[in-house]
Amino acid sequence: MSLFKKFFLFIFIFTITFILYGCSASKNLADDDYFAPGGDYEIPGLDAAPSDKEDAKPSEPDAEGDEVNNQGPIAGQITAAAWSDTENYDFWLSLFESTQENSAGLFSEYFMRLNEYSSSIYTQNMITVNITNDNNPLEDLSVKVYNDNYSFETKTNVFGNAYLFLPQNPTFPYTIEYNDQTYELSSYSKEPIKLTVDKNNSNTKLLDLMFVIDTTGSMGDELEYLKSEIKDVIENINTDQNNIRLSLLFYRDTGDQYVTRFYNFTNNISEQINNISNQNANGGGDFPEAVDQALSMAVTQGSWSNEPSTKLLIHVLDAPPHTSKENLSLFTKSILQAAQKGIHIIPVASSGIDKWTEYLLRVEALITGGTYTYLTNDSGIGNDHIDATVESVVVEYLNAMLIRLINEYYTGIKTEPIPYNQTNKNTTK
Repeated sequence: MSLFKKFFLFIFIFTITFILYGCSASKNLADDDYFAPGGDYEIPGLDAAPSDKEDAKPSEPDAEGDEVNNQGPIAGQITAAAWSDTENYDFWLSLFESTQENSAGLFSEYFMRLNEYSSSIYTQNMITVNITNDNNPLEDLSVKVYNDNYSFETKTNVFGNAYLFLPQNPTFPYTIEYNDQTYELSSYSKEPIKLTVDKNNSNTKLLDLMFVIDTTGSMGDELEYLKSEIKDVIENINTDQNNIRLSLLFYRDTGDQYVTRFYNFTNNISEQINNISNQNANGGGDFPEAVDQALSMAVTQGSWSNEPSTKLLIHVLDAPPHTSKENLSLFTKSILQAAQKGIHIIPVASSGIDKWTEYLLRVEALITGGTYTYLTNDSGIGNDHIDATVESVVVEYLNAMLIRLINEYYTGIKTEPIPYNQTNKNTTK
């Protein structure tokens, strides 16, 4: 056989072998549900996740009580940052001022949109009232500002501060009512109003802690990690576990298997941790979700304590409520009711939110004296996270950040955030 024929035969055999091997490999790959379109995935975020708001099939049957993924990733991996608009109020106001990039101000459009479709909610005339007894701050004390046309009510936090909000164009005078006493407000000032009362704080205090979590399909890129982070947070709060009551509310959207799945307050922390483990991401379909219904149920149907307590609602989500008069009215009503009850909302903005959602979440936090928090890209987990419009922040591990904030709201002791790249991974204490 000539050299040319031998070479041609070699090329022919090699080509046939390669084709047969490729067909076999393709069949094996197609048989693997993990890679099939819409297939299950055990730890979202490590591989391609469903695109935004596409339905994600759960890894197990999604019925209440089913065990979905009790192991999960190790806590202390997701990165996040916190920003307080009450402590940086001048910066908040600057977001409504004209700039070279936006002649009306970044958040002005969103302010008008929210108030066009909802009951009015204002954030641009904040009054800080500090109430003490013998220089000791009083917590959970109702404070109300009102006149014939307007009223806003909230409660003091652990530092004795109540954040009151006047309408867009306030007509003075207003009356501030607190502990059966009154103070006449004749003009607007950013300086805190210091008031004293003859009342002592209780020696014992409860921590009412509620997690309200979006479990639609688009949360699939981060939910398994978030479950681990939240369980770690609950187990490492620096307080007597007997004084903690924990509630959970998971939500999706109208037409999904459930709109809300609610577990009311209980001292049985281990049972609630198991309830967290049993959740998965599914449903949704479009960008907005049933945020308004979830917040309404959380605020009005949660058995929040009537005893002296710190009340915190941690809201984990990646989408806004639907933009209709009915939905946005319920959304703002729920925030105002939370403020009245002294429930401080701490939003956790996840991947995929837009500036409209950021605005709504910062309103949640500001009106209720909470703190805006958001996930960052530093961990490499999940889809892309937008940069919040804030000044300098410290990027932390999410679990460490939430533990720090919860302890601060409960004890009144502030600690400095520890950058995620300057601490041992998975360390929360």
